[in-house]
Amino acid sequence: MSLAFLSLTGWAQDFYLGADISWETELESKNQKLYNWKGEERECTALMKEMGMNAVRLRVWVDPSEHENWCNKEDLLAKAKRAKELGMDVMVDFHYSDWWADPGKQNIPKAWEKLLFKKMCAALATHTNEVLSLLKDNGINPKWVQVGNETSNGFLWPIGKLELNPKQYAGLFAAGYDAVKAVFPNAQVIVHLDNGFNDNLYNRNLDALKENGAKWDIIGMSLYPYWAMKSGKESNAVIALHDCLKNVRRVSEKYGTDVMIVETGYEVDEKKPWVMEQGREQYADLIRRMKTETKGHCKGVFYWEPECRPSQYNLGAFTEEGKPTAIMRALLDEQIREGKMDAAASYDRKLVRLQTTEGDIVVELYNETPIHRDNFLRLAKSGALDSTLFHRVIKDFMIQGGDPDSKTASYTSEDNPTPLGNSDVPTESGETSLKAEIVYPQFFHKRGALCAAREGDDKNPEFRSATSQFYITWGKWPVQKGKNPYKECLDYYEGYQQSGTPWLDGGYTVFGQVVSGLDIVDKIQQSETDPFNRPLIDVRILKFEILN
Repeated sequence: MSLAFLSLTGWAQDFYLGADISWETELESKNQKLYNWKGEERECTALMKEMGMNAVRLRVWVDPSEHENWCNKEDLLAKAKRAKELGMDVMVDFHYSDWWADPGKQNIPKAWEKLLFKKMCAALATHTNEVLSLLKDNGINPKWVQVGNETSNGFLWPIGKLELNPKQYAGLFAAGYDAVKAVFPNAQVIVHLDNGFNDNLYNRNLDALKENGAKWDIIGMSLYPYWAMKSGKESNAVIALHDCLKNVRRVSEKYGTDVMIVETGYEVDEKKPWVMEQGREQYADLIRRMKTETKGHCKGVFYWEPECRPSQYNLGAFTEEGKPTAIMRALLDEQIREGKMDAAASYDRKLVRLQTTEGDIVVELYNETPIHRDNFLRLAKSGALDSTLFHRVIKDFMIQGGDPDSKTASYTSEDNPTPLGNSDVPTESGETSLKAEIVYPQFFHKRGALCAAREGDDKNPEFRSATSQFYITWGKWPVQKGKNPYKECLDYYEGYQQSGTPWLDGGYTVFGQVVSGLDIVDKIQQSETDPFNRPLIDVRILKFEILN
């Protein structure tokens, strides 16, 4: 299967990947710089596009003069102009407050504090019209407009508080909807609630709007597995995503409108690199499954403020120095999955495609393990491992390849097994092993890890690697810790309930990981095998191809 066949069709063609980067101008004023994968300085909006995004979300406050006027309508315009110049779509997020509005606070702007309901509707409409007209006068046509931010219990409290005044909440929302359509008839109006996994919340809020005559075009959801687990509302990230997917399907059917994930984010902890690896997987899963498991009703995923430093907000996606963390690699994963290989041009890690008889597997190679990276590239470039087999496969553990003798091996059977795995392709200088490069805990045996095979500890106390044999981990949940693990089990496996082979961590070199084709790895690891763990039906690696 070539990558061309992985291009998405039908449901996911109009899917948007974006970010709320409303902080960008404020951070720039503090001389905070951002860098791409290769360490080149970039402007924030341009960097988001370079990394694979096609839209931005920008908030606007009514009168933030007490907060240095960030996110007022002029600041909104400046940021929207950048997006327009880059050909990116814009989502405008009206907070209808002088500063932050969210489920815990929906404060009335100071200038509106003495207004009653009808005049409050008029003030909301006037503000909406002024902001959007400013954009229109400058040639900017937002694709989406949020009327309120996380209005789970209404907005403009207490006048528009859902539990107190559902009719007035709906009336205020309707005033915003009409004001948007008066300036931009084709803009899609979003009603935005938090906790996308909570179906009762969406029933209560959206029913109140609908029963009281309010309209919307798209349902916006926030989904933060981190906060869901911290609050005890969900037990783990996997269940949070599952429940959110279920809710997306349900509300899109019940209300007849599409859905977008307008906010998400994952923890950055530079002292625990496995935390960002977990974030990468969760973010990638969110994107992929919202594309493929919602019958086309989810139209996009937006990350909230990825550009911020962890000292400012711990669910961004960049380091304290302004470099992208592993979380942002999820965007590359998605582009590779779709067959958009142009994305690899600016990527810092080498990508290699293994074309197998079961389908394609694309791996990335870590720069932090240069000996193994360069050796794998040498093997790929020379074709030394083309037509070799995955000669050792153990279900719920791993798949292993790289034995040159397997090219011409006879077929195996349960009655007459043909063992393999005793040969390697030596290095150009004739070496038959490589110095270990164990970069732990940054790299570990999570599902999809690309690792170097080696001889046992008794013969190999330095943990030196084989020169051509490698394996890709699979594992299962609950994870097995092993009787004599090299390291204590990372909370990556237990706290986040992720599969892998933790008993190998710290004892074997992990030098890359699968970025596309885990489904192929899964298929291979389920192969029926002979007594030596060789698949009864040969699984052959037809070709290794360097992609960038």
